[in-house]
Amino acid sequence: MTLSLEKIMSESEMATLGVSDMTDEQKQVLSNWAMEIYHMGRHVVSDIDTVKYDGRLIILDDGSRWEVEEFDTGTSDMWDFMDKVVVIDNEMYKLDDSEKVEVTQDFD
Repeated sequence: MTLSLEKIMSESEMATLGVSDMTDEQKQVLSNWAMEIYHMGRHVVSDIDTVKYDGRLIILDDGSRWEVEEFDTGTSDMWDFMDKVVVIDNEMYKLDDSEKVEVTQDFD
């Protein structure tokens, strides 16, 4: 998901950071960082729709996509469709087993 910096920053903030002089790649990195900060401290409760790539990617029924850290894929690969999870500060917990994996939301 691409977030328009103009929607979340004032003209003064954009001028101070020099957004108009940034490359598209720099703007995208700033936008992704803003989305990460926005989601910190918030939680997502949802059911798993799909577990892909040997547990490396989890797609929830709300459409959000979560990349699982490589060292946790052995756990997440065992998770399945309709398992209830909660995501809090980049940790996804499977509620019925109290298992957790470290995740990062994929905004693409």
